Amino acid sequence: MSKTRRWVIILLSLLALVLIGFNLVDKDTTPPPVVNSNDPTYKSEHTNTVVYNPEGALNYRLIAEHVEYFSDQAITWFTRPVLTTFDTNKVPTWSIRSDKAKLTNDRMLYLYGHVEINALTPDSQLRKVTTDNAIVNLVTQDVSSDDLVTLYGTTFNSSGLKMRGNLRSKNAELIEKVRSSYEIQNKQTQP
Repeated sequence: MSKTRRWVIILLSLLALVLIGFNLVDKDTTPPPVVNSNDPTYKSEHTNTVVYNPEGALNYRLIAEHVEYFSDQAITWFTRPVLTTFDTNKVPTWSIRSDKAKLTNDRMLYLYGHVEINALTPDSQLRKVTTDNAIVNLVTQDVSSDDLVTLYGTTFNSSGLKMRGNLRSKNAELIEKVRSSYEIQNKQTQP
């Protein structure tokens, strides 16, 4: 091989190495696009979410007019949500609605504005619960509120502050400043 040919090969190899080096060096001086953390990751209109328990039985259904999910906070906001819970026989037991709701990553549903919980089974003594704000644990179905709560039963009405209850066991307890009224039904005796 001639010396000139050897020098040409060496020069071309060096030129190729320099070009590869330039391509590997990050020359992009433009900053990455700025993502506003106040913007939702996604939005949806008229959603219908169905959740099943680990055994495959229907656990609850959540319908909302508008949904916004924020991935950096792992929070979902619902507008005009309606939550329907189901028992182990797939029978709807409770309907829960509010003006707005926030679902966190730990399956806690925070309800805001005109919260109304209605029994969907005829055997429930507790028929309806109303309050301004409430929290529902979607795993255990515990429900609580620190606001004024009114309970409507088949033969009673009660109001008070700070309610704790459970939707599965169909019970609710008012903790402070409780006022109740009862309807006593007279039994008709036959002559």
